This record gives sequence, C-alpha cells and structure tokens, in this order.
Amino acid sequence: MSGVYTVVSGAIAQEKRLAVISANLANAMTAGYKAHKPVFEGVLSSSVIDVDQADNTFVGLFDAHINFAEGSLINSGSKLDVAIQGEGFFAVRTAQGTRYTRNGQFAIDRDKRLVTHDGDLVLGDNGEILLDGINVLVEQDGSVYVDKDGTLGNRVLAGKLKIVRFADNAYLQPIGRSLFANMNPEMREIPAEECTLNQGYYEASNVEVVREMIDMIACMRAYEAYSKVQQSFGDMTSKLMEIAKV
Repeated sequence: MSGVYTVVSGAIAQEKRLAVISANLANAMTAGYKAHKPVFEGVLSSSVIDVDQADNTFVGLFDAHINFAEGSLINSGSKLDVAIQGEGFFAVRTAQGTRYTRNGQFAIDRDKRLVTHDGDLVLGDNGEILLDGINVLVEQDGSVYVDKDGTLGNRVLAGKLKIVRFADNAYLQPIGRSLFANMNPEMREIPAEECTLNQGYYEASNVEVVREMIDMIACMRAYEAYSKVQQSFGDMTSKLMEIAKV
C-alpha cells in the first residue's frame, strides 16, 4: 500500500499548488506584484527505519519561490507614479517598520508627504519626502523636485528616492500589498545605483496570465487523477476487508 502515501500526498500538493496559482491570478493586475512559483519535492517517510526498504514516498509542495523578474512598465501619465527600470526596490515606512516594494504608484497625504496608496511613507535618502509645491519632477537618478509657483526658476530639491537592492532576494518575504520584508537581519541594504527611474510610469505585475491558466488546468487534472486513484485504493481496501471476513 505504499502507493497510497504517494497518492494522498500528491493530491494535497496539488491543492497547495492551486492556491499559489490562484493567488497569482488574483494579483495579475496588482502593480509591483511578483509571481510565486511552486516547487515540488519527493520526501521519504520519516517512519521508515530501514533505508533499503524505504518505499513510502510523499510528494510535497516544498516551497513557493518568488519570481523577481521585472514586470512591464505602464504609462499612466501621473507625475506621482514612478517605475524602477533595473534592479532595486523602493523603501517605505510602515507601522511594522521599513519594507520594500516595486509598486511606484504614489500619492501626497494631507501633510504633503510622499506616500503609497496605502498611506505608507515613501522614504528618501534622508527620510520622508515633503512635496510643498505645484509641480513634481522626478529625475532618472531619483532626485525629486517641486516648483514653488509653477516656474522652473523656483524648482527646489525635495529629496532623493531611496532605492535599494540586496545581496540575496531569497531572504525577502512577501507580506501582502506588493511589500517585502527582509527576514535576514544580517543582510544590509545596498544602494541601487545601476537602475533608472521613470516618472509617469508604474511597474505592472509580472504574472503571465495565460501560463497561469494553463498551469491551473493541469493542476486540476492532476488533482482529479489523484482523487480517482485514491478512490480505487479505497474500493480495493473495502473488497479485501470483505474477503477477510469470509
């Protein structure tokens, strides 16, 4: 009956895979969202003592890796939208501390601070960025200027967007709202100096909808197949029990 372990664990793995795919599709239109990719692994049952006789294998969803590939840049025309072209993240201050995002759809709060649409402070190299002016200009290096009265002669530097990268993105954990938390306290921020900022654009999700739909169909078919085999094992067991009673 070793096949039962593989069938049951396989069905559970497909359920988890479907959850990952569903989350990707639900965020296909979320700016800055990074798609998750399920990774599977066969694991020997810990109850097996004799390795030479080990035939109880579980099929498990080992992990869901993050695809950090850059999404398409969408021209929104909004002067408060900024897209990062190249490697790097915006640093924002949330109630839980500093977090990182590729979502550059920003706004100005009532205190004239640059914030995300969720109200998190967008950080500059020297802290929050105040936009007390009429027009906003974001240079490709992240420098943010405002015009005091709408004339170029009164353009004032409001700050410079803090764009950072990390030595290993594997330590970045998604926490929702296209935000990531650094889970390795020893991994420091590195200034992202090779990227270019594009005002009037934002980065779309990198979810490939067609690919996700194909994977969803394959996942549902696999789950159905596992379920049918599981039912067959159940019927076989019932018949064996009936025979044993005779």
